[in-house]
Amino acid sequence: MKKSDQLQEKEIERKKKSLYKEFVEFWHAAGVFIRQLFDIRRVADKEFTRQTILDNIPFRGHTAWLLIFSIMVASVGLNANSTAVVIGAMLISPLMGPIMGIGFSVGTNDIDTFRKSAWNFLIMVVLSVLTSFIYFKITPLSGASHELLSRTSPTFFDVMIAFFGGLAGIVALTRKGFFNVISGVAIATALMPPLCTAGYGLAVGNWNFLAGALYLFLINSFYIALATFIVIKYLHFPVATYLNSAKRRRLSRLVYFLALLVMIPSIWSLLKMYRSELFRQSASQFVEKTVRYEGSQIVKADIRPGNKQIDLYLIGEHVPENVIREWHEKLAMQKSLAGAKMHVYQSVDKTDELEQNLSQKLQGQILEKLFRENQALLQDKNAQIARLTEEIYRLQKKLKTDSIRSAGFAQEARTLFPGIRRMDYGRVVETDFNRSDTLGIIIVEWNKKLPRYKRRQQIKKFEAWAPMRLGKDSLKIVSIP
Repeated sequence: MKKSDQLQEKEIERKKKSLYKEFVEFWHAAGVFIRQLFDIRRVADKEFTRQTILDNIPFRGHTAWLLIFSIMVASVGLNANSTAVVIGAMLISPLMGPIMGIGFSVGTNDIDTFRKSAWNFLIMVVLSVLTSFIYFKITPLSGASHELLSRTSPTFFDVMIAFFGGLAGIVALTRKGFFNVISGVAIATALMPPLCTAGYGLAVGNWNFLAGALYLFLINSFYIALATFIVIKYLHFPVATYLNSAKRRRLSRLVYFLALLVMIPSIWSLLKMYRSELFRQSASQFVEKTVRYEGSQIVKADIRPGNKQIDLYLIGEHVPENVIREWHEKLAMQKSLAGAKMHVYQSVDKTDELEQNLSQKLQGQILEKLFRENQALLQDKNAQIARLTEEIYRLQKKLKTDSIRSAGFAQEARTLFPGIRRMDYGRVVETDFNRSDTLGIIIVEWNKKLPRYKRRQQIKKFEAWAPMRLGKDSLKIVSIP
């Protein structure tokens, strides 16, 4: 092998080693950057975190009253269907303390803190539900608002909100200056509304409301505590009681098993909601594409995924039975709507079935739709009237009457009022849509070079002089200054 070839191979080998070294250094630097970017251990203030959590566990004195007042505000907000009021109540509620205390105590093997947190957690729940129960028992507004209904059917989304909200809360708490994040976590995880909804369910005797709201509160509380437990373990907080590796593994397994157990009903609820939404979308598409008949119109499509039923309310031309049978046949061919039943109610039916099924809400929707259509028609008519009136005015103002010219009215007006630049006279028809009247109109354009105060004086004198000069009572004078 030639010497030049050997040198070339050595140079290639050297470049390979250099590139490899640069590649390793790059990934090492990237790893260091990522670790520093997400590292919370280095700046975590463990003593501050521990003391803050312990201080917020007890419900005594001011904290108890603050809880009662915030629960009362939240109950009023839920009852009045006011989201802003509910958010305000969540900002002042002290509900996070015992929940984070439970997660902290489990993570540090602190039995005394766990007992204290669990006891205060129980006090918190009882006090909140009792306060809400008393409010909803005495309030005259007993209807279930949207804000109340939305807290009775928790799903897996609520699990995710509680868990990641809890992570945000405990991570913020491990460093001074981020304590205000706890207020945002309290809003996001919505601890207070489920307790108020549970009080409402207890007050009106609706056990489904009570069970659903308490389950939502259990999800929020457990996953906030779980997030606290995970972060405390990750940051290696000092433990109060030493446990060997086998006991620590059993404790961790128990915690994660309970997390899965609490999560299962919410997953089922999410799947149920997902199937319902799929049915609703498929049914809406079927109705939009298939249920059509000339002269007939759907005023309402009531889709109920729970019992797979589609109720259609039609007005207009009567749809023949053979067309409705064809709709049913096409519905049976839809795989996504398997087992669905469709009922068609028409305004021309001679039975009482339509009247019974056409709820007040539907009647209101029909009236509202007819009102909108009539209002649009009325607006078109008004626009046409305005255009015709403007055209009449445009044509009539061109008509200068011989009586004015013969009487020398224009020349006399120009002599008496030198500020007049231009003057038009004509007749218009004025109407308030109940009666019409014909009157003369004088449009006077004044010279802008004339001082404003003099123009105002001449306009005032002209408006008094013109009716007297022409001997007309029904005269309209329009001055263009």
